[in-house]
Amino acid sequence: MRTPYTRIGLSLIILLFSTGCIWKSKHEKIVAGLNTKIKGLQKEKSDLQSQLDTRTADLKKMTTRRNRLAKIRINLTARLRKVTKLRTQCLTDLKQLANKGGKLSQRLSQAIDQIQRLQAIADKRKALFDKLRASFQSMVDAGKLRVKMVNGMLVLQLAEKILFASGKYKLKSEGKDAIKQVATLLKDMKRRWQVTGHTDSKGTPAVNWNLSIRRAMAVLKVMLKEGMPPEYISAAGFGQYQPTAPNDTPENRSLNRRTEIALIPNLKELQLAQAPSPFWACKVAARRVRRVSKM
Repeated sequence: MRTPYTRIGLSLIILLFSTGCIWKSKHEKIVAGLNTKIKGLQKEKSDLQSQLDTRTADLKKMTTRRNRLAKIRINLTARLRKVTKLRTQCLTDLKQLANKGGKLSQRLSQAIDQIQRLQAIADKRKALFDKLRASFQSMVDAGKLRVKMVNGMLVLQLAEKILFASGKYKLKSEGKDAIKQVATLLKDMKRRWQVTGHTDSKGTPAVNWNLSIRRAMAVLKVMLKEGMPPEYISAAGFGQYQPTAPNDTPENRSLNRRTEIALIPNLKELQLAQAPSPFWACKVAARRVRRVSKM
């Protein structure tokens, strides 16, 4: 027999059973939803991890590049300093070269002037040489005279055979005539000349020296009588000490026995001829330029 309490208990049991079924269904749905979210979160986590790995790799690459760029910047900075230093040095060198160039131009101009003066002197000497050779051509052809250049000096060499006998200083008549002819052509030139006597090595030096001086003076006296201005003529004897050939054969000794009339350069010409080479300044400047270019 069912009592009211029994019915109530059964109702409660039924209620509880039906409620439990509802909760289980909801729970399963919740669990399924959570699982879906978990899978989604796991996928999202995996994607994020992949992105993180990619970003990490990119960061490493960027760090490596940044370090490399930093080294490059350091190197470039060092090079820039060197370039700046070199530029400063180059500017200094250019200024020095400009100053040296100005001095070099001045020296070149002086060298050109000197060359032109030397050329003018050479041309003048050549013109005089040609003039004298033409004037004395008949004497040259006759073997009485030679016109030559000796150490840059114009020299008239009289044939010894027509001037003096062996060991004598008295002029022969043929020699006097030749000297007069020479003096006639030289006296109006207003140039300084020197008569020089020379002997071979036979005999003592004192005798040879005395003989050479007496022969030169004999020629000088004839030239003075012929009208040669005394301020333009002088005489000297060199004895055996300026030979033109070794005194080892009769032929060579005959060459050394001679009387010459040499043109004496004026003092300005002599100073110019003894001046340093006109290209000395160019060579010095060129060496300095090469030293600067190697710095």
